Amino acid sequence: MFDAKDGFYQALWPRSPRQSKVKALAKRLDTLEGKTIGEVYNNHFKGEQMFGVYRRLFKEKYPGVKIIPYDQFPIVYVGGDPVSQKNTAKEIARLAKAWEVDAIITGNGG
Repeated sequence: MFDAKDGFYQALWPRSPRQSKVKALAKRLDTLEGKTIGEVYNNHFKGEQMFGVYRRLFKEKYPGVKIIPYDQFPIVYVGGDPVSQKNTAKEIARLAKAWEVDAIITGNGG
């Protein structure tokens, strides 16, 4: 819209105003050595094969690392309804806390 008084066009910012508050991210771990890592799979890009590779590489690089495999957590399906996604996220968080997981690998491409 042109503002004749000032001779400028009014423009909208291409990104809308922030709709939610920004939350602080979790503190990064200094090392994965001796830590417990959970795997959360989104049923994409050959996770059945890739998570095995990740496990091997983590164990080679980080002595004492413990892996909770993706088949111990609910699978997160891309495109699910919001209620189901929220319930799945809560269940993953509950299990991660129960197993004292230090970090989670989420997804697998897609």
